[in-house]
Amino acid sequence: MAKRGVAGAGAAGEPIPLSRFGALVAQLESVVASARQKPPDALLCFDLLSELSSALDEAPKETIQLWQRKCEDALQSLLVFGACRPVRRLASSAMGRIIQKGDAISVYARASTLQGWLVDGKRADPMACAGAAQCLGEIYRLFGRKITAGLIETSNIVAKLMKYHEDFVRQDALLLLENALEGSGGGGSGEAYLEAFRIIMRGGISDKAYIVRVAAARCLKAFANIGGPGLGMAELDTSMSCCVKGLEDNVSAVRDSFVEALGAILALAVNPDAQVTKGGKKQNVSAKKFDDSLQKHLILPFLKASGANAKKLRIGLSLSWVFFLQMIHMKYGTLDSELQNYAVQVMEILQGNGSPDPHALACVLYILRVGFADQMTELTQREFLVFLGRKLESSNYTAPTRVATLRILSYLLRSLGEVPSEFKDVLDNTVVAALSHSSANVRVEAALTLRALAEVDPTCVGGLVSYGITTLHALRETLSFDKQGKNLNHELDSLHGQATVLAALVAISPKLLLGYPARLPKSVLELSKKMLNGFSRNPVAATAEREAGWLLLASLLASMPKEELEDQVFDVLLLWASPFTGNPESYLSQIQDWTSELRVLSVAIEALTAFIRSFVSPIIATANGGILLNPVLAYLGGALSLISSLSTKQLPNLKSALNLFTTRTLMAYQSLSNPMVYKSEHVQMLQLCSSPFSDPSGWEESSCLKFLLDKRDASLGPWIPGRDSFEDELRAFDGGVDGFLPCVWDDEINNFPQNQLAKCWLIRCFFAMVLSLHVRTILSR
Repeated sequence: MAKRGVAGAGAAGEPIPLSRFGALVAQLESVVASARQKPPDALLCFDLLSELSSALDEAPKETIQLWQRKCEDALQSLLVFGACRPVRRLASSAMGRIIQKGDAISVYARASTLQGWLVDGKRADPMACAGAAQCLGEIYRLFGRKITAGLIETSNIVAKLMKYHEDFVRQDALLLLENALEGSGGGGSGEAYLEAFRIIMRGGISDKAYIVRVAAARCLKAFANIGGPGLGMAELDTSMSCCVKGLEDNVSAVRDSFVEALGAILALAVNPDAQVTKGGKKQNVSAKKFDDSLQKHLILPFLKASGANAKKLRIGLSLSWVFFLQMIHMKYGTLDSELQNYAVQVMEILQGNGSPDPHALACVLYILRVGFADQMTELTQREFLVFLGRKLESSNYTAPTRVATLRILSYLLRSLGEVPSEFKDVLDNTVVAALSHSSANVRVEAALTLRALAEVDPTCVGGLVSYGITTLHALRETLSFDKQGKNLNHELDSLHGQATVLAALVAISPKLLLGYPARLPKSVLELSKKMLNGFSRNPVAATAEREAGWLLLASLLASMPKEELEDQVFDVLLLWASPFTGNPESYLSQIQDWTSELRVLSVAIEALTAFIRSFVSPIIATANGGILLNPVLAYLGGALSLISSLSTKQLPNLKSALNLFTTRTLMAYQSLSNPMVYKSEHVQMLQLCSSPFSDPSGWEESSCLKFLLDKRDASLGPWIPGRDSFEDELRAFDGGVDGFLPCVWDDEINNFPQNQLAKCWLIRCFFAMVLSLHVRTILSR
């Protein structure tokens, strides 16, 4: 039957040859014909349309043209009878593809037919209106430039559909508008675009249904993508202000849509040559650039963000920054070498607030890394490295700005895998000088930057280590004299900075291909002992020396092979005897500055934790385990006694430092592989761990349950393939001013400084302890 009539198929009166595609069209006609008596089965329609879509891929153009009119009519009838969303999507897609693969001339008649139905239908079935709108939108998406004459009529249709009570109709109306805008490419009349803009701004962006607000934001993005035809400075500025407001929406999908819309409109605003006027012509180069748009819509809202939605707004603005930078680079052709000019404006976010704000710092780090560094070629990254390095020479840079700059320098050094000679020229006046900065955050980041430098250029490790040890000896000699004022503070900061960078270099030395000097472990250990046992008579200087000594010891114990220190293990173990044995009340009475002392004790407990992991845990189950375990348990018990005594005294301004010390102590206990060895302390430890639950008023609100997940997924939640883990970490950032500083001897440094609060660790320790005790109880039965 298929062969009969092929030669004269085009002649009038002859039967159309039947093919697989034709058979499916015939089935579709049958379904539509019976729909007048009974609504068609959705599953049957879905299967039939799926097969029709597959047949479209295989059928030749001649066969499609023979059945095209019948198929189009059947598809439109199915849509206007009212179909569920999956069926509407497949039918609309099939309508567009059959016109695309068949006779494209029918696009004019089909678009006109659908427009006429939508105009004439008086309060038609909502599902039928949604289906017709979705189908017309698909036609506009594929053939919009051919049917721009109907754009004004389409805008009127959208305005009519926006009056429906059903949110899915309003959503499909705006999706039709989005496809019409994208498909027309800015070639329609200015009146049509202005009407479309009024529809979006009048009701779309403030609609009560979030799916409609998402569609409205996508329409604004579509406007930007086609050059904002018919829109002037006032309209673009209004749309950007609405996008900023949309970043505070309660629904994440809405915020994400406005993020892209804001970035796209800003990219268009700073590229006026790409804007389209009402007549479809490009604007002259002399058109006013919107240079103040970034300041007005990205920087000032970030600085003014406050209240419950401040975090949402900041994250949204950060993502908009990144999308804006990607748009001007990939769409508008801005050279990656020119991107660094915008980096100065990003830094203004931190310059405007000299006080530490870890969340703002995390946002800026995300922008600098994803928006700038990751878009640059290797050559531009080298230039950006030197550019940022020279910026550190400025005396006007605030501490948060220096932290952000140093963190990105570390990232760039690792990305490049080498140290450019131009950067070495500014190293001493920038990174090395930052080791003496008054902010501990800056000193730690400077140490991490030098650690990154040493990782990519191992030949410099020996010189840096020798310089660090020599400088520390010199500073100890200087501090032996009684000094006061700024000179003393500067030397104390230098002492801490040099000890921190030496600890960082010690940490990476065993991993370097060139190895480490044989005398390094002994030299650092002797220096650490001198700082812990022979410190200055000045109590302030003595506190700084002890902290530096514990830093070096902690890094040495955590990083070096234990064979290097095995012969001195008992001498090392005695170092904790002074602060953690004896009467705690007697010890407390001798301390004047408890904030500084608790900071020292926290580092001492970190060193003890490293000792436990290296020397105690591996032999805890052996016969010799008690030789080292018993003194360690005594030290940890002494730390718990100090915590109890200080908690009852309720000294002012001590909460943050005490929380840090408490957390470090609990982490030290957690490093012991068998929780039954400290069974007598369980009650007291559970009381400490459960304090965020038993006394919630004393703890700030925090999302800590994510720390109960696997460590590799802790900040991210359940893993979704293809997701940006760095963006997820920014969204989950829950740090604060009292968050932990980065640990310079850790193998993996957190992407954002101060991203772990004491409360989070207390909750994590609580559940870890309960779980381990529960498992031990089960195994003992």
